[in-house]
Amino acid sequence: PLYNALRNDGGVMLYNNNAGIRGLILYRVSATSYHAYERNCSYHPNEASSTVEIHPSTIYLTDYSCKSQFSKETGLPQGGPAWRPLRQYHTDVTGNILTITSDVIN
Repeated sequence: PLYNALRNDGGVMLYNNNAGIRGLILYRVSATSYHAYERNCSYHPNEASSTVEIHPSTIYLTDYSCKSQFSKETGLPQGGPAWRPLRQYHTDVTGNILTITSDVIN
């Protein structure tokens, strides 16, 4: 039940288990492909309130403090002051195991 949001393509969820700086946002592209984004906003990453959330609509990601919006599919900024994408980590799927490494893609 914890990972139900990732059972279908396009699913997105927060993952806060000591991952990343402020946790991760996981996005399911397909059964064999996932994206893992840093929740630390790329606009003012050193500010304590600079944390990206999943918008209630689940259509995009947002930082409520600076009002930046990001694509859940790509991590690219879609609105607000942010001009850099969210940091994305390398993922690998083997069977039913999703591995997220500290290797940064962008």
